[in-house]
Amino acid sequence: MNKQLSKKQRVNYFLMNLISFASIFLILGLIVFQLVQTSMYETVDHDLQRLADDQKFLQHQLTKSQQVQDNSRPLGKLDTPPPNNFQQQVILWTKEGKIANKAELGSRYYDFQNLRLSTKNLHNISSIQTNDSNGRTLHFHSITLPVENQDQIAYIQLLVNTDPIKGTVEQFKQILIICMIIFGLLSIALSYFLSKWFMKPILTSWKKQQEFVENASHELRTPLTIIQAKLERLFTKPNHTILEESETIALSLDEVQRLSQLTSDLLLLARSDSNSLTLEKEPVKINPFLNTVLMPYQELAVAEGKEFLIDLGEDQQLVFDKKRIHQLLIILLDNALKYTVAGEKIVVSSSVKNNQWLIKISDTGIGISEEKKTAVFERFYRVEESRNRKTGGYGIGLAIAKWIVDEHQGKIELKDTTPKGTTVVLRFPIK
Repeated sequence: MNKQLSKKQRVNYFLMNLISFASIFLILGLIVFQLVQTSMYETVDHDLQRLADDQKFLQHQLTKSQQVQDNSRPLGKLDTPPPNNFQQQVILWTKEGKIANKAELGSRYYDFQNLRLSTKNLHNISSIQTNDSNGRTLHFHSITLPVENQDQIAYIQLLVNTDPIKGTVEQFKQILIICMIIFGLLSIALSYFLSKWFMKPILTSWKKQQEFVENASHELRTPLTIIQAKLERLFTKPNHTILEESETIALSLDEVQRLSQLTSDLLLLARSDSNSLTLEKEPVKINPFLNTVLMPYQELAVAEGKEFLIDLGEDQQLVFDKKRIHQLLIILLDNALKYTVAGEKIVVSSSVKNNQWLIKISDTGIGISEEKKTAVFERFYRVEESRNRKTGGYGIGLAIAKWIVDEHQGKIELKDTTPKGTTVVLRFPIK
């Protein structure tokens, strides 16, 4: 992936993350602010409605106002507590829209002297504001009720001062804005980090794809070059018989077979990456199956002067993909034969215990260093540093083996054989 495309993709990830985080914080902030504001004003409105529905309280206010005007003695204790003189207030209005209880209001009257009676929204709670004698704006929640059977008083208005609540809400809003700014800055940093983090697997995948294409091209080029050279050589000797050029033809056919096997392996890896391959599991008797796979290799090992031992445990019927496990064992047995010489030993054992099918393939060959035991499962990796064709491999056999084991939910391990060599341990769970 070129730098310009990588940078563009990272910017896109950054913007997507930033917009997502900003939207979440903004929506969350608005919801919290609305809930806090609503809950605080709901308490005020609830108290107002409770007083408006209390007929004893309303009658007491009207009677008390009349007694104050008549200079009568005050009434006794009321069942409903009177409103708080600072936060709550009762105003009585005449038909002409004048305040009838100035004496009761006392100094608070100067807070309401600019207030005007409004009869448009009777019986409903509304928000109003007025200016006191000092020009300060006061905010109230108010409900106005009509009064019947009264000569002088036509309306009673209940008010609750909401300036403390408004101040608290404003302070909360400021704190919320500061928090959102802080979280906004954090979201920028987090978006930058996530965009970089999201790009890592993409760049890694792109790098692996490049390496795969380069290695595949290299491996395909070699047999094609050999075949081309052999065919061109045949054209230089048109009079030769097939028998005379049998060696050239045989070498060409050998390279064709190698090329066919390589393309099949590459196709298998490509299809495994796209998850288009599925296992065809079936019940299989393990000992007859293993004997079928191992016997040809035992004969080949004996022909090469190598010792090949088979140790099979109790026969059981297990469920697995017969074709893929066969392919897996061939890959591992090929490697065991390639990296051992005459006089060395190969041991294959199989057993079923602890709900696991355990297969071990041990050899006394050249072995694998500790740091390379994980790398050998990478595609096109070979233990030899040079790309020689001494062992005839392409470095993708163990990658296919790892895929087959993973598809069976198993595990594959490489261990050292004492005194030398390598032991491949396969573990398959029995379900």
